[in-house]
Amino acid sequence: MSQSEMVKSNNLAVVVLAAGISKRLGSCKQLVNYNGETLLRVTVKKALEISNDVYVVLGYKKDVCEKELENLDVTTVFNENYKKGMGTSISCGIKVTQKFKNSMILLCDQPFMPVSHLKKLCEKIDNNHIISSLSSKGLKKTVPAIFPRAFYDYLIKLDEDFGAKYLLQNEKSIDILLKEEFSLDIDTKEDKEKLLKDSLIVQ
Repeated sequence: MSQSEMVKSNNLAVVVLAAGISKRLGSCKQLVNYNGETLLRVTVKKALEISNDVYVVLGYKKDVCEKELENLDVTTVFNENYKKGMGTSISCGIKVTQKFKNSMILLCDQPFMPVSHLKKLCEKIDNNHIISSLSSKGLKKTVPAIFPRAFYDYLIKLDEDFGAKYLLQNEKSIDILLKEEFSLDIDTKEDKEKLLKDSLIVQ
């Protein structure tokens, strides 16, 4: 299946997780500005390059985040339990993507994530296996990752501050190598300072 055919079908939805409070950062990571755009907007624009069906899970500072997305063709989903952690956001997102054969989970705080890597994940879709990113540091399976429908029930039951690590660690998957420099997420003030020193978002 070609990339254009995949985007136009019900084969893949993208769930962008953008609901967290960012306690360690001390500010809303979704709204961190970089090269004139927020991390939220940067991520959502990349998601739209691989799918017409993008769902953004919001929570903390929901109204401000929605304004960032006003002219982008996405669907926002409010996670009223966002304070409990990432698991609730994954659950919230997957509940609205159940009609799709596959759902990609994408974090909003990885500004260096190349669109080319997301496309490589999509190319491996077989509707049966998890397609995971394999970090070059420690060869750890991580997100972004694509989960076929067979795993939705598990993801919907997630709660509190943990994600899909169990599935990634214990289920057979197709793994795509992701260079360490692309996987940086903005979790701390130090991460933010490093981000602001950099002048290029990898495309």
